[in-house]
Amino acid sequence: MAEARGFSLLERFELKYHIPVEWADKIGAFIAPYCEEDYYSKITPGGFYWITNLYLDTPSWTFLGWKKKQLLDRFNMRIRTYGEHPAQDGTFHFEVKRKIKSICYKSRATIKGINPGEVWHMTPDEWPCKGEKDRKYLKDFLYKTELHGAHPRLLTQYKRRAWFGLREEYSRVTIDTGMRFREENGFDYTVDPHYMQSTGIPRFFLPGCDAVLELKCPCSQVPYWMIDLIRFLNLKQGGFSKFGNAAAEWQRIYENPRRFKTPYWTKLGTTLEENL
Repeated sequence: MAEARGFSLLERFELKYHIPVEWADKIGAFIAPYCEEDYYSKITPGGFYWITNLYLDTPSWTFLGWKKKQLLDRFNMRIRTYGEHPAQDGTFHFEVKRKIKSICYKSRATIKGINPGEVWHMTPDEWPCKGEKDRKYLKDFLYKTELHGAHPRLLTQYKRRAWFGLREEYSRVTIDTGMRFREENGFDYTVDPHYMQSTGIPRFFLPGCDAVLELKCPCSQVPYWMIDLIRFLNLKQGGFSKFGNAAAEWQRIYENPRRFKTPYWTKLGTTLEENL
């Protein structure tokens, strides 16, 4: 259990349900015998803390296209940090989330103390990683950006309340709400709420719902209490893509999208190959 919290690679099922955010306390009470609340939920008033993700894709939205076509083997890429107003040189997690049929595989490389865009101008030995696994997955992340021509596209945010299972090697319950985004073509994590567009709007949810409940666990170890929770709330499985919905809103708002600025990418092609 404890080992999975600081993961570098996870293999898991992810089940998603649309719920009213008001159910959060009821869900927390139901799973209390089997879970403990996430550290950040514990220290945040109300239990919901901010997550900020910078999603990468190609100029033609290749990764998003894979998802729309429901390819049986696909992935997306993001650089995650925490807080509503993240530090530009804080802690960042480079994540590749791959889905093969119904199984999700998530790799993560963590750096600290620099803006994530700087890693493209450094050698692997200079990366401020926690360990060699982080260095390995960061190298893979950069390789994929070069291979596909991916670059920053959208900065997304949402508020999360989360729990970890106490008895399994890995199990997790999350409730996400308040989804919003803005366009971002570099590595600027500055957030001004006035310039954030909502994706937590009714057309992305089932009627009466404004949050997404996710149940996550290993493929071979679905906890019985998760099944009981599904029955207790009479949940019906549904999908919700934070990146996909943000991209859909981006396309709706910008009928004639402006050409993408490339503040970091002018140098990537010449520096990446020699650094890897």
